Amino acid sequence: MIVLIVRPAPSCFELVNSLNQAGIKAQPAPLLSFSEGRDLPTLSATLQALPKSSIVVAISPRAVVYAISYLRDLKISWRIDLHYVAIGKKTAITWQEESDVHAYQPPLEDSESILSMPLFSDPNSLSVLILRGNGGRALLGDTLQSNGAHIHYLEAYQRHWQSDNLSFLASQWRKQNIDTLVITSGGQLTFLCQTISECNQQWLRQCHILVPSKRIYNQAIDLGFHNIICVNSASNSTIFHILCKMNNSRHSYDRQE
Repeated sequence: MIVLIVRPAPSCFELVNSLNQAGIKAQPAPLLSFSEGRDLPTLSATLQALPKSSIVVAISPRAVVYAISYLRDLKISWRIDLHYVAIGKKTAITWQEESDVHAYQPPLEDSESILSMPLFSDPNSLSVLILRGNGGRALLGDTLQSNGAHIHYLEAYQRHWQSDNLSFLASQWRKQNIDTLVITSGGQLTFLCQTISECNQQWLRQCHILVPSKRIYNQAIDLGFHNIICVNSASNSTIFHILCKMNNSRHSYDRQE
């Protein structure tokens, strides 16, 4: 088994190092870099304008990091009369450790699980601030808004896609017999499939692919993948243990959840 880790740095390189140390061949493919979001200068005023008991949702650790950094520079604290929701354990831990904010976590890291949380049981007239990257997590906000909630999007960071030499790199990955992919977001999956050649797309679809949520699992099916594992987490530790199990067992994991 030879694994390609398609996720942003530094998590990409951390997972590759762990796998290599465990005797599993792995290569990094960080397709994204990041910078401050265009809406960060409005974060303080947006937080202050929220009604009491409103909900602030962070879709990733990166959204929390950029927001914390901005508020810290202004010496502003998170309001204690708001509810906070973190998508993913790492996001919640980052909020807790860096700002002493206790955030609720959905059972799974997808929009459907978030919407099932008791906090969102009566969305009518509920105010929700979503901290995200440029264009992220539309399903959550759209669904809440359709049920009567007031949605505020705040771009905490921007994604910058790395397309230089990607077609060449994909050809090299194919020649190196990479047979397993880890892809941690739907955006990365779409970008990869749209950027490489048709020949390399055919190779890509034959690989086993590990994804973090049911939503991306369904997206992978729509893109023509068949050997899919939904790991229900984007954490490096979870992905590492599953890859080790796959490497040790050598069983088929075709279209599993």
